[in-house]
Amino acid sequence: MLIGLTAAPAFARMTITGPFGTGLTEPVWVIQHLLGFLAIGLWAGQNGGPAVWQLPVAALTAVLAAGLAAQLGIRLPYAAQGLAVSLILTGGLVALNLKAPLALAVLTAAVAAAFHGYMHMGGALFWAGLSAGILLVTCAGLGLAAVLGQAVSARAPAVCGGAVALVGVLDLAGVF
Repeated sequence: MLIGLTAAPAFARMTITGPFGTGLTEPVWVIQHLLGFLAIGLWAGQNGGPAVWQLPVAALTAVLAAGLAAQLGIRLPYAAQGLAVSLILTGGLVALNLKAPLALAVLTAAVAAAFHGYMHMGGALFWAGLSAGILLVTCAGLGLAAVLGQAVSARAPAVCGGAVALVGVLDLAGVF
């Protein structure tokens, strides 16, 4: 019994380190990634149906493909500006509550997410952690869409989308 009581504080101070931990926490600690993947999740929740799982999968696939392209030396011009524009785009779609045909929604999520993936390079453990982090943040956006839409107001997710778009504009203007 005493061993269990003394071990608890040690677990409370445990941190995630190494390549996997770095990848896992990247979508949370970088504000552009956090807001971008939350917005993709929010938009998937607003679209409903198969978009709920297809948009996050398309986003993750695009992140991994763009990261691989970067590691192979393929250049993506204006990647930093594209990252900011992806926030404006996804935030605007959420703010306006625009429903899109599934194929267009998947393509939009993939293009937006590609700019997030291009910014990273690492080994297999980093990419595994990043994949898990992206899916967690995107699923948090899905949950946020459901909770805000039901508990607060149907307009609450739109307000969140507007905030994401505003951060994108500020990022494009060089504030971040």
